[in-house]
Amino acid sequence: MASLTKRLMGGWTSLHAAAASGDLQGVRTAVQKSPGDVDKATRERQTALHLAAAGGFEAVIGELLDRQARAGLQDEAGRTPLHVAASAGHPRAIAALLGPRNREGPAGRAALLAARDREGRDALGAAVAAGQAGAVEELLRQGADAARSVDAAGRGLMHAAVRCGHPHLLPLLAPACGLEQRDPGSGGTPLHAAAAAGPAGAACLGWLLGAGASVVTRDNAGRTPAEAALAAGQHGSAKAIREAVLSGAAGAGPGAAAAAGPGALAAGSRPQPAAPSPASHNLYGYPAPPAGAASGGSVTSSAAAAGPSGGYVSATPWAAPAQAPPPHAHDPSAPPAGGAAAEAGPAPAAPASGPKFEIPAQPPPPTYYPLPRRPAGRWRLLLSLRDRTSRVCAPRWGRGGKWPSCAGDT
Repeated sequence: MASLTKRLMGGWTSLHAAAASGDLQGVRTAVQKSPGDVDKATRERQTALHLAAAGGFEAVIGELLDRQARAGLQDEAGRTPLHVAASAGHPRAIAALLGPRNREGPAGRAALLAARDREGRDALGAAVAAGQAGAVEELLRQGADAARSVDAAGRGLMHAAVRCGHPHLLPLLAPACGLEQRDPGSGGTPLHAAAAAGPAGAACLGWLLGAGASVVTRDNAGRTPAEAALAAGQHGSAKAIREAVLSGAAGAGPGAAAAAGPGALAAGSRPQPAAPSPASHNLYGYPAPPAGAASGGSVTSSAAAAGPSGGYVSATPWAAPAQAPPPHAHDPSAPPAGGAAAEAGPAPAAPASGPKFEIPAQPPPPTYYPLPRRPAGRWRLLLSLRDRTSRVCAPRWGRGGKWPSCAGDT
């Protein structure tokens, strides 16, 4: 029934049906009866070679090529039989289409590799978009140029693999395309695309970081991959990049030191923890006590912990005291600093200056606002559409406060 429907509605012949099912003897019989139907297309403009390539029937493909079938014909989507075989993941069918049985010669095979569909993809791009690793390997073995293969937007294969979520294709494409392949639209690298993809690009992000992709390369907007992840709301990707940098697993790429400026980390180097400084602070206001404060340090060390203006440095400047606390403020068990100041005891607190705010014991009395006065007006005669009777209504406020309502309304 399905074959009859395809013949009646899809314009299939017996050759199309035999090629789609992989019936080699049926293909030979159909070609012998109608040799001119070898390139006849269906209503979707697919030939018998398209149908055989979709099924991966290399024997049928070879028979059709021996019968002078044209391998460069495109269907209504612009796909050649090589596109169809690559998208379906049939390496043997690809080898048969590009093999010696193709009578179009090296120039015809090169044109078949470079042919593009309506989406701007060649056969290699179609295989990458479908995630067919075997087809990608066979096309690269047959001479496909991965470095020049782009889609309609000009994006390379590394970007296509990341956008489609195929991390298993990145090791096959990286030797020819490189890790720093740029997107012509945004100027980002594949690491930018993986970071902005979030959980969908987590596997690609991990592979790119492990392969040494640069984490300091900036796109056209001036953003690094971590900043691109934050701009896209993908905080998990930004955290993964930061952890890779701290562990030394992420690379900086060629020329990254010059782009990052002096003091930048070299590729593969692990950043060292910064020495404790007076300006270092925690998340709760006060910084960690300076060295020697807990062990009876002098007031000089506490004064050194002050900021450039003499005040105490804090993560929340509005909560910082005017002066640095004594060294023993962080550790009550530590003895106070020696000297006359310690013998004299703590200095009395300075009286607070400025207005003093007090909370009243009782809440203030509620404020009542007078209701608006009813508008004065004459009595009007309104016609009720509900019962079509005349009633005398007073111009008083209605439910919405806009229109006068009759006295009988509720």
